[in-house]
Amino acid sequence: MLISFLLAIAAPSTEPQPLAQHSAERPDGSSIIYWLEEGGDQQSEIVLVMQGTGCEAVSDKPNLRHAANMLRPDARTLLIDKIGAGTNNDDQMIEGCSKAYWDRYTLSLRVQDCLRVIAELRQQHWWNRNIIIFGGSEGGAIAALLAPLVPEAKAVIVLSSGTGVPVGELIRTAVPPQMAAEASAVFAAARERPTGQERWGGLSYRWWDDAIDIVPALSLAQSPAPTLLIHGARDQSSPVHTARAGYSLLKDSGKTNVAFWEFEKFDHFMKEGDGTNHMDKVLTDARAWINEHVRNDELHSQ
Repeated sequence: MLISFLLAIAAPSTEPQPLAQHSAERPDGSSIIYWLEEGGDQQSEIVLVMQGTGCEAVSDKPNLRHAANMLRPDARTLLIDKIGAGTNNDDQMIEGCSKAYWDRYTLSLRVQDCLRVIAELRQQHWWNRNIIIFGGSEGGAIAALLAPLVPEAKAVIVLSSGTGVPVGELIRTAVPPQMAAEASAVFAAARERPTGQERWGGLSYRWWDDAIDIVPALSLAQSPAPTLLIHGARDQSSPVHTARAGYSLLKDSGKTNVAFWEFEKFDHFMKEGDGTNHMDKVLTDARAWINEHVRNDELHSQ
């Protein structure tokens, strides 16, 4: 992959318990696979953590659950697979990902899948109708797009995601000059032929056709939930000016319950130049931010 959007955080100190697999149905009859922490009948909130780019199954990414546990240790973790995720299926594999992933995965479909899973969870009596939404990089873009569509969202945290510019512009600033020079032609071709058979930068033309003009912060501005943007000034995958633009857009829209944490020495993965990883500290501080900015009577733990 050209750009790694997966969360890179310290491994959990203990192995997490397996999450229970569930499924919801898309209009075409295909299944959305999601993983939910079980917790009996006690009233619980949900923390939804969304991975970045790539076709790995969320069940193969323990760092995602670790992030959920760091943010809301008493909430039920929710992870949602992308269409065609993982290798445990009968689909043809191409460049390490399934044909279904290449042919169908887009940001828009991922948002729709999240909404269908949340709609199904509304039928569960244990859910207290509070959800924390967290995403890193591409997952941060999904968090921003999803937030205004989920009235139960009580806080939104976007990590290492340049939400303030169109996705196509973000990519131009993040790739080497030679690839940036190719972008206009590739984007035009993707609009003309939005298929999974052609790929650029580790993503399909279908993905590019869907994503090029999306500015995630425009959607996030419509969410009433308290919002925290976190970014490293040394981020080369999502240059910091694209995150600053997101913060400015939110403020200019009149959104007052938004904070922006910019870390001068950190990169895309909250690491310093010497490799020191600060992700756990950042997530711990984000947990304190949630506790401070969301009313206690809105978030009831188990």
